[in-house]
Amino acid sequence: MLRADDWPTYRHDSRRSGVSAATLKFPLSESWQVKGGYPRQAWSGPAKWDAYSGNSGLQSMRNFDPCFYVTSVGDLVYFGSSHDNAVHALDTRTGEERWVFFTEAPVRLPPTIHDGIAFAGSDDGHLYALDARSGNLIWKDRGSPDDRRIPSNASMISLWPVRTAPLVVNNTLFFTASLTPWESSWLIAANPETGMRKFSQEISNVTLQGALLATADTLIAPQGRSAPLLYDLKTGKPSGAIGHAGGVFCLVTEDNQLISGPKSQKAKDNQLFLTDAKGARVATFNDTSCAVVADGIAYLHTRGSLKAVALGKVKDELSEWAVDTPPPSELIVSSGAVILGHDGGIKAYSRENGSLLWESQIPQGGAVHGLAISGGMLYASDSHGTIRAYAP
Repeated sequence: MLRADDWPTYRHDSRRSGVSAATLKFPLSESWQVKGGYPRQAWSGPAKWDAYSGNSGLQSMRNFDPCFYVTSVGDLVYFGSSHDNAVHALDTRTGEERWVFFTEAPVRLPPTIHDGIAFAGSDDGHLYALDARSGNLIWKDRGSPDDRRIPSNASMISLWPVRTAPLVVNNTLFFTASLTPWESSWLIAANPETGMRKFSQEISNVTLQGALLATADTLIAPQGRSAPLLYDLKTGKPSGAIGHAGGVFCLVTEDNQLISGPKSQKAKDNQLFLTDAKGARVATFNDTSCAVVADGIAYLHTRGSLKAVALGKVKDELSEWAVDTPPPSELIVSSGAVILGHDGGIKAYSRENGSLLWESQIPQGGAVHGLAISGGMLYASDSHGTIRAYAP
């Protein structure tokens, strides 16, 4: 059984909201750290500048694996590794490794934990179902009909890697096998317990990567440099795309609205779009690369400040504030705090008024791209491949 403060999947839930009802008691102190080796990312990096638009320092539209993101349930914390091609489970109290399961290629996103099973996708083309306590293999499924391998970033990977974080909705497991638009891709739904497929849709002219996410009835599949695609959750049938959106950062708000990035890197600054359930653009957030929405309040960084902005029917001006902060590489929310990961450290601010609650620097540098809350602890993953645990 999941606890209320577990973090069982990438960015907490099927909406990839980054929002937890858990409470963190500040100040926090580092409890342990694990150095997992430098991540070997799927793509070598973003375009550094755009001569057409005259802008530089562009954010990659395919930067979905810059660190070893974690998930955590009970007394275990899990991560997938692009460094040693494995899924790891650590003791939450000590950081000691409890088990490791090796695949044949990089594991780029953390496992999803559901009913005692850890689901992880690998660049070797398989979705693995592992016993969450022991790491023993329960079943595996190769996403594509063929097992063809190609060299990529010092690894031999499948021509159809599983590069979308596994998603479990309504007791159905969803995953994809995809790499290039000139080869077919597959969208697969399966029984989480047995692996028996419910459907397998062959899709053309797509490149599915990043974390799958869902609204009440729609599956959303990011593509990076192409628009996120929409599929019916029950049948897997295509139902359109968010044509003005792009990138691999996507989340669904509590009102079934979608926040996603722009369709290209030609904008003068980083942008996020808020889209309603019908695909119409509701708002544009300029000069920002990540955001979180909780209880009708959007928390986002723009023009050098972290801001709390009321959306829709929320009219409480007392909940709106702005505070100067470093640009975030990650944002999540707990019951009382907005937690920001940035280049060289972490900061936590009060959701009520934006006051600084706690901060921690990373001596070796590196950007904190991954944050998770579970069991009263905060986990931070950085671009150097280090995972740190913080406790009261």
